[in-house]
Amino acid sequence: MRLLRRIFWAALIAGFLGSLPASAQESWDAIYIGNSKVGHIKTKISPIKDRGRELLRVQVDWEMSVNRGSDISKITLAYGTIETPTGQVLRLDTLTNVGQDHIRTYGDVINGTMGLKLEAGGQKSEQNVTWGPDVRGPYAIEQSLARLPMKPGESRDVKQYIPSLNVVATVALKAKDLEDINLGGVARSLMRVESVSTLPEGKSTPEMNTTYWVDSTGQVMKSFTDAYGGMVTYRTTREAALAKGAPLDLLAASIIKIPRPIPKPELQTRILYRLSINGDDPAKLFPNDRRQTLKPSSDGKSATMEVASAGPNQGEPGPESVDPTFLKPNSMINSDDPRVVALTNQALTGVANDPWSKAQAINRWVFTNIKDKNYKTAFASAKEVARTLKGDCTEHSVLTAAMCRAAGIPARVAVGLLYADSLNGFGFHMWDEVYVNRRWVAIDAAFDQTTVDATHLKLSDASLDGVSPFEPLLSVGQVFGKLTLEPLEIR
Repeated sequence: MRLLRRIFWAALIAGFLGSLPASAQESWDAIYIGNSKVGHIKTKISPIKDRGRELLRVQVDWEMSVNRGSDISKITLAYGTIETPTGQVLRLDTLTNVGQDHIRTYGDVINGTMGLKLEAGGQKSEQNVTWGPDVRGPYAIEQSLARLPMKPGESRDVKQYIPSLNVVATVALKAKDLEDINLGGVARSLMRVESVSTLPEGKSTPEMNTTYWVDSTGQVMKSFTDAYGGMVTYRTTREAALAKGAPLDLLAASIIKIPRPIPKPELQTRILYRLSINGDDPAKLFPNDRRQTLKPSSDGKSATMEVASAGPNQGEPGPESVDPTFLKPNSMINSDDPRVVALTNQALTGVANDPWSKAQAINRWVFTNIKDKNYKTAFASAKEVARTLKGDCTEHSVLTAAMCRAAGIPARVAVGLLYADSLNGFGFHMWDEVYVNRRWVAIDAAFDQTTVDATHLKLSDASLDGVSPFEPLLSVGQVFGKLTLEPLEIR
């Protein structure tokens, strides 16, 4: 039986900001996926003074728990900002749980620039983000609607900081008509407001587009994001927000069923698939590389994609070297950590001194020594995995990449889909690619594969460097609940 893989969830933020409060204010929201209550959001706004200047401290605590098979995975995020009474951000601080460790992202706005710093696993990354006076925090939409309620037919743009990506997005809001919405068994007439988010350089993010339902004062009472099968928040009381809900089995919910099973998937080396994505073009989401070749249909609504195993000597060679970020340590791939280096030396004892032999040995070592294969950890760093030797595909992947880099082999992670024969469908997965013999070669320590089979379908790859290590996981949200897959030829 093949192990299913899991996804890292992006946050839905719900809060409120009106005029400067005389005392601390709180709001509570419940988070649902489908009919399952999976978590809550607490937003607290407190007035503070700094050298006689009246400011606001805004804290947003987000918590969600989901079942993944027999394991429970808990995800927590905490956002904090210091702002002026008009909502201008002066400072931000974000904590995201990553296994037993945390990723901290923080910075101050100085002369129109936010100097972002990301710390995790003993590593620090820095990046300057242009930050005009119109840029707001993670709750920018709720803040804008509460400060100046919209009217039906009205439009406005809001600049919003996206914590999981550490970028500023432009969000276009469009107010629609009033609708009767059921809230706790009571129908309320609320205005529908639709949002469309665009990242820098015009990159669209349909998985972040959200519909809000707001009352006459601009308070968000409900929101819906068509990502990961549909996420809903409801404004409610503290007691209702904290109440335990029905468990959600994320593994079962994320499976993409196919019409017929793929026999012995780990042995398949060439498969032709038909792909279609509700509301999007598959050619925009699945890359072409040595392993997979996609041909879009003439109408842009479907495509065929051939996936084939590819070793270190197949296909045209690439450049002599690759970007140095694929060799450098970072917050998730801690290749300079003493424990990671020690494990690398252990794995390479007696191994031939060529990159491909080393990569195969490291892949086998990680597969053999991560004995506690579980879904409890959201996304641990290689530094943590080197000490716990626990986790699922993401933990196998980051440790393999770190050990390969420690051995001088360029490595990156690949995010995509993998066939699960026990459930007759595809689940989300992460594996590695190493640069040997001037080619990116796929390896998968979770399944001890150095000839990765044709049921690995790649959506993106990344070094996990910089202040936005989770950006490659956006591709998961773009296909979750929307992708249709059919094997046409199994060769």
